[in-house]
Amino acid sequence: METLLSRAEIPIIDLAHTGTAETPVKCTVRRIAAQLHRSLSQKGLALLVNHGIADEKLRAVYNVLDKFCDLPNEEKNKYLRTPPHNHGYVAPGVEKFMQDRVEEVRHTFNVVWLERNLPEAQVPGFQAVVSSLAQDFRRLATLLLRALATGLELQPDFFMTTHTNMLQEGNETCMRLLYYPPVGAPPTPGITRCGEHSDYGTFTLLAQDSEGGLEMLTPNHRWGRVGHLPGAILINTGELLASWTGGKYPALRHRVVVPEQPMTRCRGRHCVAFFVHPDNDTPIEPIKSPVLAEQPVATKQPAPLTTSKPASKHGTIYTAYQHLQMRFRETYA
Repeated sequence: METLLSRAEIPIIDLAHTGTAETPVKCTVRRIAAQLHRSLSQKGLALLVNHGIADEKLRAVYNVLDKFCDLPNEEKNKYLRTPPHNHGYVAPGVEKFMQDRVEEVRHTFNVVWLERNLPEAQVPGFQAVVSSLAQDFRRLATLLLRALATGLELQPDFFMTTHTNMLQEGNETCMRLLYYPPVGAPPTPGITRCGEHSDYGTFTLLAQDSEGGLEMLTPNHRWGRVGHLPGAILINTGELLASWTGGKYPALRHRVVVPEQPMTRCRGRHCVAFFVHPDNDTPIEPIKSPVLAEQPVATKQPAPLTTSKPASKHGTIYTAYQHLQMRFRETYA
């Protein structure tokens, strides 16, 4: 099947030789910053290679997630997500992005806190492998926040100062573990894997074990299958970064459909999504950047499936936390 990747419509950014968050290689960060700015402003997404996150760590997380999903319901339900907090297990069918009768079939475990309410007793080793991977994603996110600021000709720590508490109190950054069960042949009518939506935060990093039906709504308002590049991590803009940039970095709508191919459909799909969010009290209003002043507004996507607005309304500036809670109320209505 033809995909956005096979048509060379997704930029690929090489993160090799960037140094560390403490001692970045400045010339490499500047190159990545320019590529990231071009990719997110023109496409809203990119694929990252040589990002430093080991495939073995991802497989270890997929393994403990499988063991958790195999537990009896009464054991899994001990770790249910309890609003207003986002940490915990979400059973298939509970979360609903599409406001119709389509059932969304996936197991989800949201990791917001690394040392609280994880199923270590039922799945030994869960906390260690999940925490290790989450810290790797946090380091990668920190590098990308620096590159984002550099690409917008802001101070290098501009975004880092508003994302200081990732994976700690006062911040809703979340590493989401996802398992999509196999779908039989023929597939049951009225089900999908994940409904149409845009992500809520700054940006999202997505690792997946195979091609499993991820589609993006392209600027010409057509759905395009993303495709799979083994080992790569997808980055896409979230709603808050779109608001920060005055819509010049578009937050693409996307979905996960049940694949048509029997071999793909009948295989379970694992992925890890790292949703990067600002600290809860961060006000969301357009930033002033010389680069954005020269940048045309990105091709407009159709109106989002929400009545919420992440920036200002009637003179009120929303905070990152307020925006997220509004979106959660819609998702779990």
